[in-house]
Amino acid sequence: MPRVVDREARRAALVSAAATMFAERGVANTTVSDIVKAAGVAQGTFYLYFDSKDDAVFAVVERLAAAITQNAAARLGAASSAVDKLLGLSGVLSEVGAEPEAAALAELMHRPENRILHDRLAEGLTLKLVPLLEAIVAQGVAEGVFRVDDPRAAAWFVLAGLQSVELAGTALSETPAALTKATALALRALGYQGRQP
Repeated sequence: MPRVVDREARRAALVSAAATMFAERGVANTTVSDIVKAAGVAQGTFYLYFDSKDDAVFAVVERLAAAITQNAAARLGAASSAVDKLLGLSGVLSEVGAEPEAAALAELMHRPENRILHDRLAEGLTLKLVPLLEAIVAQGVAEGVFRVDDPRAAAWFVLAGLQSVELAGTALSETPAALTKATALALRALGYQGRQP
């Protein structure tokens, strides 16, 4: 009887192996052979799921973006006020480099030769985070703690401010403190008059 393969589980195992190898060796120094060896599968198996190593790289980036978005949604679901939600989102972004694999990937994506990875992650996150931020701002307006006319434009502004911490080349170890400062500025820009973080 032929063995049934869970395609999603196999693909996830390959993505995990790729993430581990990229973190350890860097994208340029990792080969498809390294990935399949780490995953414990045959070379041909890789090509059932990916057309190239670049496809695996993008899958790793998409997995990281999905994890960040899921963490943000969970944190926002646990908070009640708009201010607490904005602080929670900032906290999730601060924690991106807290896990060794994520820290290694974050460092990897900030290398000049990996700019395409960085841009792909930033684009994917922006598309997912703007609606979350827009909802937070709209809630803050409804609560009377934010004073803006256009929640969507305010969401773009806040997200750009938070992303500027990373775009300015802030060291991973300094990112949490810098995000706290950027969040305090964002709250002021939203018209928040309460106690700053």
